[in-house]
Amino acid sequence: MRVKPREFQPYTPKALTFPEGFVLLQDTREQHPLFTRLPKGLIIQSATLKDGDYSVRGFENKIAFERKGITDLFPYCSTERDKTVAKMTRLKTFDFAALIIEAKESEVLQHQVFTKVHPETIKGALISFQVRYGVHLQFGNREYLGRWLLERALKFWNIQHEV
Repeated sequence: MRVKPREFQPYTPKALTFPEGFVLLQDTREQHPLFTRLPKGLIIQSATLKDGDYSVRGFENKIAFERKGITDLFPYCSTERDKTVAKMTRLKTFDFAALIIEAKESEVLQHQVFTKVHPETIKGALISFQVRYGVHLQFGNREYLGRWLLERALKFWNIQHEV
């Protein structure tokens, strides 16, 4: 008797549900907003955030998401090192902090035409952000990173509102 192979069914995540009172804050200086199409029910407000590009209203000093494109990442990890270390030191005090990078890790860790920064310098900085400062790191495209950010922001909000 021959068994028919099962057809592959891709995973489709369920739609996110945004509780009443949940507001995602986006820094006023964010030049390339992560969300071009808002998921149903999501409220985003502009705010001047001291740290990060995104946060949750009411928890600006507890949760932060810093977003970097690949071209922003290289100076962030090299020529702007002092400024970045100061920011990472502040983020270390947060309950949850993440650096989301709009690129594949393999793209980040290859020699770039536009910079003389060696990939090992970038890799060392990213490892330091995680180990020394406890900052979560995520690579991906805009759509994936938006979902990743929202899932963590919602979980954080829900934990803060547990009875």
